[in-house]
Amino acid sequence: MRPVFVIDINKCVGCRACVAACIVEHGQVFTAAKPSNRGKPQTVKLRTWVEWREENNGKPSRKFVSSLCYHCEDTPCQRVCPTGATYKTPEGVVLVDKDLCIGCGYCIIACPYGSRYRPEPHEWHEAENKPLVKEVEPATQYGGVLFKPPVPNKWAFRVDAVDKCTFCYHRYKGDGKLWSPACVEVCPTGSRMFGDLDNPNDPVAELVRGGVAKLARPDLKTGGRVYYVGGL
Repeated sequence: MRPVFVIDINKCVGCRACVAACIVEHGQVFTAAKPSNRGKPQTVKLRTWVEWREENNGKPSRKFVSSLCYHCEDTPCQRVCPTGATYKTPEGVVLVDKDLCIGCGYCIIACPYGSRYRPEPHEWHEAENKPLVKEVEPATQYGGVLFKPPVPNKWAFRVDAVDKCTFCYHRYKGDGKLWSPACVEVCPTGSRMFGDLDNPNDPVAELVRGGVAKLARPDLKTGGRVYYVGGL
């Protein structure tokens, strides 16, 4: 089995249900408001996020672009890790062993996609101390915090280790059968899809095999397991 993640930009409406599902699944910190100078919410960094991009080619338009770890075939993060904390599963999923990670940040620097982060203490404590904002007007000013404790899996969010998307690998039962990541389950438009490249009948994998879905940055030559339908 070789899991593959496909995102159809044409279907994404920017609801960020995927972001919320990931936060709850892995126990992350999230501040909900969107600063006026950025097209994404103010957060204490996330495993997956959605940005919007404005265009004006004759008429104004906006598209939403989801990002996450690309689970590279050629993994620069793994090469620079001094403790072996970053590793790849037999299925090709790139993970971080939180018990081996020392938080040095080498992998964060090596990642060409900005898909890894390390929780900074000042951000963490600031977020913890903010109240949960329930009213829309105050929320637009600085944002409310929703804090969930980590779910019981060894790749869940921890304040003392580098964090990244895992494709919800903790859901895999080790039986060779494809699982479903939390963000894919909650996507209301089917923009996020998960398939198996080794399954000749998999419709998601067929988007990759048929060239409909493409890598975000083939020029970086890392390969990867995340593909996009629609121009970036």
